[in-house]
Amino acid sequence: MLLAITFVGCGHQKNVVESNKTAAVVETLPNTINFSNSFRAFWSDFYKDTKGAKTLEKYTPSENFQTHPAITTVDDVFVVSGYLTITNEFDQTAFEALGGSINKLDETTVTFKMPLTKLPEMIELKGIDSVEAAIKIFKRN
Repeated sequence: MLLAITFVGCGHQKNVVESNKTAAVVETLPNTINFSNSFRAFWSDFYKDTKGAKTLEKYTPSENFQTHPAITTVDDVFVVSGYLTITNEFDQTAFEALGGSINKLDETTVTFKMPLTKLPEMIELKGIDSVEAAIKIFKRN
């Protein structure tokens, strides 16, 4: 006589934010957010600079990419700056948990700074309607 025993388990997966992992830079931006031409150009350069890496955990921007107007350093961390338009669904706590900071200009427009390695996670947050990368402003004579 053959006896077979089967163990059945209940699989449960929680959505947990793991701060030690850093998302990869995908070539195609999500279609749920309006991205300005300046941000699309920035993202294209970012993708090329990361060479499509699966993780950004050990990523350091190339010297050439570090000169981009949207990139600065804050406490030895490379950050990207720009503008967001946000909706009521925007969760500032989740944004700040990624290491970002915002400055409200009005109810729907903010300036932002975000660690460069967290940018792929930032654009997945709910409540972001549009993103604009910082650009260099030239003085008129």
